[in-house]
Amino acid sequence: MPIEWGVIQSAITASAGLLGVWLGGRLTWQREATREQERNLKEASYLAILVVAHLDRLANACLNVAYDDGTDEGRPAGNGGCHATTVRTPNFDPLTFDVNWKALPQDLMYDILGMPYRIEQLDHQVGERWLDDPPEYTEFFWARQYGYAVLGLEVSELAQRLRKHAALPTASQDQGDWSRDNQLRQQRDKVANEREAYQARLSTVDRIVPFHE
Repeated sequence: MPIEWGVIQSAITASAGLLGVWLGGRLTWQREATREQERNLKEASYLAILVVAHLDRLANACLNVAYDDGTDEGRPAGNGGCHATTVRTPNFDPLTFDVNWKALPQDLMYDILGMPYRIEQLDHQVGERWLDDPPEYTEFFWARQYGYAVLGLEVSELAQRLRKHAALPTASQDQGDWSRDNQLRQQRDKVANEREAYQARLSTVDRIVPFHE
């Protein structure tokens, strides 16, 4: 039975209409996806710029703590000839930042948001040494200086990872002959060497057998 031309025309018109609806929906979806992608990139860039600035401040604060030996102008900073802290431990609260954390990869988000807990853990570990060796509290200050030197390097590396993710310029901490990260490394190694030498002296004393007539 021959197909009437009118039926064919109706089928073509219906198919064209459906195709037009599909294409229209597809183009709308692509526009929305492009806008969403652009919005996410802007949010990620803003987040990176803001958070990197806070991470750099945190690394600088860690450096200050790493050089705090409990003295002020060469004298014990506390009462009665006791050494006392002169630099407060840093505060870092990323949840107060008005940013979209979901714009970050999971590993970066985890490390940044976990930084307050890292500081809390470090302060707890250092605090356990406070009753040792008064009035200098040598073990306490060694633990505090070393811990914050290491933490400062971790924070600096985290800031560089965030810069790389957001395609921001890789910042150099070098200013003439000065470098924050080099200062942190030098202080970390200095404290580690001092403590190692101290432990070696104690071991030598312990090996001396008392003489009895």
